[in-house]
Amino acid sequence: MATLTNPIEETNLAARFADYVAASANANIVWGTDNVPTYDGVIINNTNMGGPIAGRAPGMSAADLKDGSEIINAANITAALRDETAAYLGIRLLQARVNVTGAGGNSGTRPTPGIIFDQTSKAYLDSVYTASVGTVAGNPVSGTTVTTNGLQTYFSNLQARYEEVRDDQIGFTQNVCHSSCHNSCHNSRGRR
Repeated sequence: MATLTNPIEETNLAARFADYVAASANANIVWGTDNVPTYDGVIINNTNMGGPIAGRAPGMSAADLKDGSEIINAANITAALRDETAAYLGIRLLQARVNVTGAGGNSGTRPTPGIIFDQTSKAYLDSVYTASVGTVAGNPVSGTTVTTNGLQTYFSNLQARYEEVRDDQIGFTQNVCHSSCHNSCHNSRGRR
């Protein structure tokens, strides 16, 4: 865990921010590109994962906080922190479900139609499933002194916004046939 310095230095600021949104986002990811949700051999979704269960590496650099010179300014701090927060908004809760579409004329290995698997866990989804950062209070403002306490309050507010998006879950449902082995079930009909 980094501690903000006074005066504020860009490398230190980027490191301290990683203790907020990145730490919250990367904790306890269950599903990602390296562990897709599955049940009884059914892959519920493997095309919409955005990264590994280890999470996303921080992408904000010290240069993102400067105005093209050696000066850190309020507008660049705000833009960099908002952009970095937005990059994590695809790490959120996913409800993964398997739905048996019907009995299909025989019992099969999944004789009961309906939802047979329903689990919600944190997943690293691709950018299609991100949300807007929206309005977040406490950002640095031009002409006002930037303080360590003010920055940490803004970091906390961005983290709270991330967590709000994280908890607004996405749902994927995989519909399956009544048999766990589609070919053997339907091929057996020809032998009757």
